[in-house]
Amino acid sequence: MTTIEISEEADWKLFEDMARVLEQGLGGSWKEKLDGLDQRYWDLLMGADTLTLYLELYTGISIVVPDSADATTRKVCALLKQPPSG
Repeated sequence: MTTIEISEEADWKLFEDMARVLEQGLGGSWKEKLDGLDQRYWDLLMGADTLTLYLELYTGISIVVPDSADATTRKVCALLKQPPSG
């Protein structure tokens, strides 16, 4: 899995902004949205690939992309203007 760090802060508004950017920029649809008191896990389904946008109170906001989805990782990094990480 490739993890792309978005923020060290658990900012719910930033999370929702990132969700919009990902949905509009990558297409796809939200397969599942799980929200708790101090964490959120949303799965964006794009064809055969699924990425997870997650927020945890103590770790902030990140995106997880399967290792088999290199093209998706590159698209996410381009949308967020971040260099790809491994």
